[in-house]
Amino acid sequence: MRWPYLLTVFLLAYMPFHVFLSQWLSTYSGQLDTWKIWKDILLFGGILLVSGLVYIKRSFKDRLFWIFFVFSALYFTLHILVWKFTDVPDKTALLATAYNCRLLGYAILGWGTAIVSNKHFTAKKIFTIVIIISSVVCILGILQYSLPKDILTHFGYSLDRGVRPAFFIDNKPDLPRIMSTLRDPNSLGAYLVLPIVILVGGWLKKPKMRMMFTGLLVLHVLALLLTFSRSALAGAIIGSIVILVWHYQEKTKTIVKKHWPLLATGIAILFALGFAMRNQYFVQNVIFHSDENTKMTDSNNLHVQFAEKGVRGIADRPLGHGPGTAGLVSIHTKNVVLTENYFIQIGYEVGILGLALLIGMMAFICRLLYIHNDFYSWTLLSGFVGITLCSLLLLTWSNEAVACQWWLLAGLVAGMRGKHKKA
Repeated sequence: MRWPYLLTVFLLAYMPFHVFLSQWLSTYSGQLDTWKIWKDILLFGGILLVSGLVYIKRSFKDRLFWIFFVFSALYFTLHILVWKFTDVPDKTALLATAYNCRLLGYAILGWGTAIVSNKHFTAKKIFTIVIIISSVVCILGILQYSLPKDILTHFGYSLDRGVRPAFFIDNKPDLPRIMSTLRDPNSLGAYLVLPIVILVGGWLKKPKMRMMFTGLLVLHVLALLLTFSRSALAGAIIGSIVILVWHYQEKTKTIVKKHWPLLATGIAILFALGFAMRNQYFVQNVIFHSDENTKMTDSNNLHVQFAEKGVRGIADRPLGHGPGTAGLVSIHTKNVVLTENYFIQIGYEVGILGLALLIGMMAFICRLLYIHNDFYSWTLLSGFVGITLCSLLLLTWSNEAVACQWWLLAGLVAGMRGKHKKA
């Protein structure tokens, strides 16, 4: 059956452009809210239909799929229960539930697609599509850097409509940040983590194609650097290191054993250089996002303050304050709680049990990828490490493009049961 595969490809291709197209097309048709939520309705319908097809075709033979499905349903049900026992407005709670649960929903859709449509695609083809899409996003982002900074206002971007048309470090015009077609620079940076890891892995795996991979890497890294997203840069570096270590497992062990004093010295030197240059304009603004002329509260202090507030909220109500009481959705409420940490946000909204369920499901699918132990599984695992690092500093997993890209691919690869090893 081909349509589940076409649906997954459509979502992978559309989601990075969702914000841009929603803002732009709604200037002609109106109904901005409808443009914003229709992709979640499509995802929900796709999950129901694909799960039904898995049952019709395979019954309960795919035990791991149904285990994941059941625990995902429990996570969704917990959101409903906490919602009903709190005084969160229905619209806010429903939107937050969609934001939080769509991660697992993308995995179910991808996994079910791999079961019922495995004859129509290979992992190689899907990963190639992802790189093509991310390359287009990068090109548009790099062009954005040289275009007038208010250009997106002509496409419906404005604070009143929920999306800023331009970003700068500390609102300084000489330090612009690109976001391409995504919501903000940090989201674009996080979105590029997995493609960069895939390209690093491809460069290692296919020596004859290194010129092409090098060109694509330069394109993606340039776009990432122009976001000035520190968390995404760190995530891309850590994710690339993980795939490098996996590719050179034996060599890595030998190098670490023989040269660990040299490696430790190199790391110490880097920290010393960073400390010595800490007061320079470039370092203060690009690395720390603040200098003596800063116009806003230091962003590093804000990260700490927001996280501490979220942890105190979890301690006060360990069963949860309700979906929509923290994170991006809380912006629409009177009491905005930005935890600057995705996991603290989930704990704040649906309690310790909800957080435990989410972490358990993440561990479940990562364990399956680890067992597969092939190139595609390890690029996803490496990307997961990088994106999760971003999520410890920002609300990264809430972004629709980032969530769709990783979780949909993870579901597809998990559902292939090793068939992609020959791809």
